[in-house]
Amino acid sequence: MTHPVKSPKKLIEVALPLDAINVAAAREKSIRHGHPSTLHLWWARRPLAAARAVLFGQLVNDPSWKWELDHPGEVPPNHLKASWAASRKRLFAILEDLVKWENTTNEEVLEKARAEIRKSWRETCELNKDHPQAAELFNPEKLPALHDPFAGGGTIPLEAQRLGLEAYASDLNPVAVLINKAMIEIPPKFAGRAPVGPLPKGERSGSLQLQHDWPGATGLAEDVRRYGAWMRDEAFQRIGHLYPPVEVTAAMAKDRPDLKPLIGQKLTVIAWLWARTVKSPNPAFRHVDVPLASTFILSRAYPGCAARPWALLCNAVGVRRSSDSWRIQT
Repeated sequence: MTHPVKSPKKLIEVALPLDAINVAAAREKSIRHGHPSTLHLWWARRPLAAARAVLFGQLVNDPSWKWELDHPGEVPPNHLKASWAASRKRLFAILEDLVKWENTTNEEVLEKARAEIRKSWRETCELNKDHPQAAELFNPEKLPALHDPFAGGGTIPLEAQRLGLEAYASDLNPVAVLINKAMIEIPPKFAGRAPVGPLPKGERSGSLQLQHDWPGATGLAEDVRRYGAWMRDEAFQRIGHLYPPVEVTAAMAKDRPDLKPLIGQKLTVIAWLWARTVKSPNPAFRHVDVPLASTFILSRAYPGCAARPWALLCNAVGVRRSSDSWRIQT
């Protein structure tokens, strides 16, 4: 014999502040710092604001739920409608704050939303207290978990976790699995913990205020920064000689007035291009390695402007390289 589960009507079944949600979702397209899309671009990524709003609307009971369960099919009196509208307005205010990007990590705003979710869950548990599996399925002290079997970029499980739910994600694509591990599996394991990595050279422990608290994943983020600096230093020690700085000469600055103050200085090369090389077929340049490249134009970002390797001197049958720096030719 099956026992039906009693489910209160949810806020999303009645109304949501769609205008505020749409504005917040559209705004995310221009946000780069701190957005999951900066970790890895993912096609069809759902806006964080929209996912947060939908989850909130699905988890929070509509103010009319109890009366409608007790009076199915009846028309509610006007004074009750007015009371429900006022309660929805309060929930909409929480939701409108919740979807704003600047409140993504605002614990005060998030806690208001979590409190409403916990309140609705306790109401649902009370409603189903006579269910034979109530102890297992309707524990008022433990929110239900969320599982997204097609997690993709991880928007839904990330926002579920932000709202206090235990989130599970899975996907057939290994890239999606890696994204979700980095966003929702690993950070909680190190939440609130201080960093342990070695400080980069030149930094003192006092400058980072090591005695302060490390809320959320800030300690993990600091460790990523420290170990990133360590890996950069180790790589430089091992292969740095393969990427030497370029000394600015008078010949370089002849056509580049902006380089004249830098004559004699050694500058770090911004980017290196890899290409296979062969010896020049021109006997006069048989000692020269010729890069096998279909074009030496790096970019045509602006009309009339092309970025090329600066120091390639070419003739009809030979190529000679005199430097490895770059310039913009117009």
